Amino acid sequence: MQLGYPSDAASYNYGAAQPNLGFEGKNGLTKSPFGRSRRSINLPALALCLLLPWLIFSLVYSLCSLSIHYQSPELVILGEVVAGAVILGIAYSALQNLRGGEDGQSWYFFLLLSCGANLALAVILGNMNFRTNMVPFMDVNNMNEYDMVNPAESKGNQLMDAGRIHFVPESKLDISHSMGFRNMDTYCVAPISVGEQDNYDFWAVGLNCCSGHVADFHCGEFNNPTAHAGLRLMRDDLRSYFRLAVQQAEDLEKCRIRLCTKMGQVDWGRRPATGSCN
Repeated sequence: MQLGYPSDAASYNYGAAQPNLGFEGKNGLTKSPFGRSRRSINLPALALCLLLPWLIFSLVYSLCSLSIHYQSPELVILGEVVAGAVILGIAYSALQNLRGGEDGQSWYFFLLLSCGANLALAVILGNMNFRTNMVPFMDVNNMNEYDMVNPAESKGNQLMDAGRIHFVPESKLDISHSMGFRNMDTYCVAPISVGEQDNYDFWAVGLNCCSGHVADFHCGEFNNPTAHAGLRLMRDDLRSYFRLAVQQAEDLEKCRIRLCTKMGQVDWGRRPATGSCN
């Protein structure tokens, strides 16, 4: 029997509180002395779940939207296949993790779903942007550009390959002979002329920028005196409606207007390179 106080006072927990106030439980749970358990955050997994879906969307959307899709579509398909292979690898890892009963299953399945959803959105939205904006722009860039075109002397069939046309400074829109054709939307046309002409081969066109029953064409830069240029209309699905508007103007005004079926419809503006290609 030992009388007195032991020399090792720390064994009786006298003095300051001990630094270890918790202990590790199962599945990475940390149990506090107050009876609550909390799960530690897996920072690498969190960063991967935030960055990888965003990276997949950004790369695939860029490939589908930009000019590389127009020039090398096979590279776009390759990029989509690589992104799909990454997602399949994540699916395989999630399945293996589920079979092994390991921790972190929720991270795998969240990463799988978010990456798959971002890939699908990138393909759909990227192709929509490509067809709506990039294809008309690239088509116009691949065509010729003509300067100092006199609409009173030049004919539409002489400029069949024109993408951009710069007319002579004397050219203007003949608003008095403008017309609109309504079919759900209103398809507006106005001839481009120099003085009085008997025939009109070049027409400025616009969508929903006139009333359709009076000569009030107000599309593009119609009131800009320095606007003498236009972009070729690249929307083949709209071309037939603009032709009907021209025919309607011919019947109403009783003038001899020769309609060029393949050339002569442009978006009126000052700088065609910055205008709309639709």
